[in-house]
Amino acid sequence: MADYVKKYQLNSRPTASNDGSSTVRHSITAVYRADDAQPADPWLDVPGRQHKTVVVPADEMKVVLDMPNTGAKVTAYKGVLASNINTGATPITGWSSAQLEAMLDANDRADLEADRADEYITVTLGETYPVRFSV
Repeated sequence: MADYVKKYQLNSRPTASNDGSSTVRHSITAVYRADDAQPADPWLDVPGRQHKTVVVPADEMKVVLDMPNTGAKVTAYKGVLASNINTGATPITGWSSAQLEAMLDANDRADLEADRADEYITVTLGETYPVRFSV
């Protein structure tokens, strides 16, 4: 029986919700390859677990992204992904002026944290998508 290396893959830039839920969406895939694979060998999607959109509240993203750039920040980012793997967004659905204003404010918070996450991943960490990681 073969041994495998299993990782998670952030497929693309984190994106902001636009429904007033103030969340940042992460497109994650579980991937694997043989333990003895060469660096150029492709990573394959784990069958039956091809894709998951992990929805992280913008407030949680802010806490992580405000941390100093250390290994603890990377660990914290992975932690918010893991703790939100089965959570969902709660959109603002009303049409009153106050609800529309709240929705727009929530979307702005999500946009800001999605942009900060992308900058952290691509500039600070120097990664390009897809980004593979272990927990």
